Amino acid sequence: MRKIISVILCVAVVFASLTFTACVNRAEVLKVYNVGEYMDEDVIAGFSDWYMEKTGKKVSVEYKTYSTNEDMYTEIYKKHADYDIVCGSDYIISRMIKNDLLSPIDRDLIYGEDGEAGVISPRILQFVNDYENYDTDPSYTAEERYSIPYMWGTFGIMYRQDMATELDWRNLSWDSLFKSGSYSGKRYMKNSVRDAYASASIVASTQALSEASNGFTDYNETYYSLLSNCINDTSAQNMSKVKSTLKEQKKYLFAYESDDGKDDMITDSPSAYMGLFWSCDAGYAMDDSTDLYYGVPKEGANVWVDGFVIPKYAGNKECAQYFLQYLCSYDVAYLNRDYAGCSSPIKEVSDDTESVMRTAWEYVKNGV
Repeated sequence: MRKIISVILCVAVVFASLTFTACVNRAEVLKVYNVGEYMDEDVIAGFSDWYMEKTGKKVSVEYKTYSTNEDMYTEIYKKHADYDIVCGSDYIISRMIKNDLLSPIDRDLIYGEDGEAGVISPRILQFVNDYENYDTDPSYTAEERYSIPYMWGTFGIMYRQDMATELDWRNLSWDSLFKSGSYSGKRYMKNSVRDAYASASIVASTQALSEASNGFTDYNETYYSLLSNCINDTSAQNMSKVKSTLKEQKKYLFAYESDDGKDDMITDSPSAYMGLFWSCDAGYAMDDSTDLYYGVPKEGANVWVDGFVIPKYAGNKECAQYFLQYLCSYDVAYLNRDYAGCSSPIKEVSDDTESVMRTAWEYVKNGV
């Protein structure tokens, strides 16, 4: 009798689940897939009301997060996951475009009368043209655009000034993270294929970069060209050097981390005192600790741009276009910038930020 009841209950649960699924109107659900701790909760909660005011339609937001770009890419490429809006880094967006995984965005709807060039900072628009179309001219207009830039920044070294006392943000070197010496076993490394490769490639090319910049005192065009080639060099010879550099570095690490390292660095007894972090990690963590410092090492680094895209398998592409418009509004971009600790590509927000930073820098220079 107990067995019969169990079977009946299982059938009832399955039937209820099917009934619930069938009742869901996909046009009233927006599915967002973003990296962890990268969007203000008020922004997510506020979209439903904003969308109702804009369109007279109701929608609820399903918000999920991932750890790495590669995890996200697998979901879209292999599983054809039904997400309407997905955040990804520039190199992953390039790959998604190449593999026909994205739907074009509606620039007229998203940017309005000001147009893309009137909303997005020129320098960032140049990066977007580069990773989407391999055309670095900011005035270039592609027939189809597949992303909007969301945040941009650098990668460098964040450290606890009260514990890693030998480090100085004004003269950091990648050697302190990659080679033997102080703080061995107290170092984090980012679990990111691109950034691990890029930083190790820079270390492996330090001598050439030093010669091109006169000991890192003259950052001229030759140096910048060499740095760019170094970061993007995937030749067998360079890959072999990078592999050796990373294997050597592993001896001195505490761990590779994806997203929890910055939270550990804030604690009273962190497991590591320094590590490779994105500038957004640093901005997020430094808001909670005055002991944390961040800088780009003297050898250099790259600029990254993260953007939002609409996968071709999305079930609510119309609402997705409006969400992109929402993200580009001043108030929303401002909230997300403060929450994520990154630099916003929205021109108006960027100009305001630059004004504040220049004022702050004058205080730093004058020792106030």
